[in-house]
Amino acid sequence: MLTRRQVLRWGLAGGVAALLPGTGLFGCGDDIEQFGASSPTPTPVPPFLTEDELRTVTAITGRIVPTDDLPGAIEAGAANYINLLLSALPDEQSPGMVFGGGPFSNRNPFPDSSTGTPSTRFPQDNFGNFLPLTRVQLLSWRVQLLGSAAVPGGDFNDAILGPTIGLRDQYRTGLAGIAATSQQMFGSDLPALTPSQQDTVLAAADQTFVTLITNHALEGMFSAPEYGGNTNLTGWTLIGYDGDSQPLGYSIFDTTTGNYNQRADKPNSTANPDEDCSGVDATTQKFLQLLVRLANIGEGTPYFPPNAPSTNQCP
Repeated sequence: MLTRRQVLRWGLAGGVAALLPGTGLFGCGDDIEQFGASSPTPTPVPPFLTEDELRTVTAITGRIVPTDDLPGAIEAGAANYINLLLSALPDEQSPGMVFGGGPFSNRNPFPDSSTGTPSTRFPQDNFGNFLPLTRVQLLSWRVQLLGSAAVPGGDFNDAILGPTIGLRDQYRTGLAGIAATSQQMFGSDLPALTPSQQDTVLAAADQTFVTLITNHALEGMFSAPEYGGNTNLTGWTLIGYDGDSQPLGYSIFDTTTGNYNQRADKPNSTANPDEDCSGVDATTQKFLQLLVRLANIGEGTPYFPPNAPSTNQCP
């Protein structure tokens, strides 16, 4: 059976870029140093979760991606991300921490085209300068956070889809339910229970809420750290993702030679130097065969016949 960490590696490594703000790529003719002007920053807002609720959220995220020989959701600050998500209530004057700016963070320097090497000049972190919302975006976000009944004009879909229950209400109700279940089953709050007892409580809790907080915990682990999670790039490191690579990129144009120089730490002309490619185990091989068979349903003969021998070779 695949572990949670295997699922994270397979399922998130290719899709985490969608969680990055402003990751557009630039061609060799772009003057990338023109970017970096300041954009509006959010006004600090009071945290939504109480201290007790935040401790409970932290404990729950610790069971979603537990800490073992590798860091998990607690070390990645997933609970802080969730608290900031619930606290972000933008208005016409303050954008809130909703849409990160860009195009660059300050994690990589500008390239030096005169030498074909990284320079020592870094852009400012515009991922952390959050953009103001349009009128429609502002209405949509407030409905998601507060619910359609609490936002004037937010009930435009209620007649068709029913009222929207805001994330704040979902968390307040869901966490209260988990606290009650924990007390009923073990006579203590969830953070004080053993991991096994916490899992028992979560299995008995409202699974709609458990799914909601699971999704948010994974967002907190793998989104850009400017949103409050992925502390010290813990999530990206866990799945082997470099994160945003611009403006440096992986090949730097050298005006003295008229050629591109690949970075020594991330060469493009060789196999991935960070990957110990010695084949996959039998469980992973079966999992890959299953994925291929599912992908080819209705497309003729599966690429991997059901009884095909395992070659266990690296690509």
